[in-house]
Amino acid sequence: MIARTLVALAFMTAALAAPTVLSTRADAPTDADLLGSCPGGPGSPNVENADTCKLVNIVNNANTRVFKALGNPQLNCGGGSDAVTVTLGGSTEVSQTVTASVDVGIDIEGISVGGGVSTESGTTQTQSKDVSYSIPPGRQAVYVTGIDQTSQTGNVQVNFADRQFDHFEWTTGSTITQLTPTNNVVFDVYESACGTDPNDFSSLH
Repeated sequence: MIARTLVALAFMTAALAAPTVLSTRADAPTDADLLGSCPGGPGSPNVENADTCKLVNIVNNANTRVFKALGNPQLNCGGGSDAVTVTLGGSTEVSQTVTASVDVGIDIEGISVGGGVSTESGTTQTQSKDVSYSIPPGRQAVYVTGIDQTSQTGNVQVNFADRQFDHFEWTTGSTITQLTPTNNVVFDVYESACGTDPNDFSSLH
């Protein structure tokens, strides 16, 4: 009898100690609800706007350099045989960007997620510069800036002022990657053949 009682008590203790995984509940808010409720998000009809959203379970990835055009491309595509000297450049804003690991069903551009490096460096930069450049015939060129950005992946912890589905805090199941610009910036002219996309910087690293 005593042995049976001890076994029953041990089973009850183990059951009470097991964590509840909220994201597996049938009535849990979806990741679209949670991310949409974050500051800067499109909102959600199922939950109220969140107070804060924070990156958790962070994995630090290798930095990545993101290239953006400064001003509009200039073309020497009229069929002539002479080079054309032009002024390339302009300005652009570079901000922290957030991308989801899967399609969460909403546009998450502009969503503000704190935590990680975003609390240590600015999330928006303005880059401005121009240069004189001679474009060969049959070519086009644009001045670009390449901004080194820290890359972090994690889940998003969403905090509400009032209970949502019985809880003040929820964490997304899907992960996001957060890119934050640093002060490591380079400038270069990107030249390409006429007829191709002058703003396709996929070959730049």
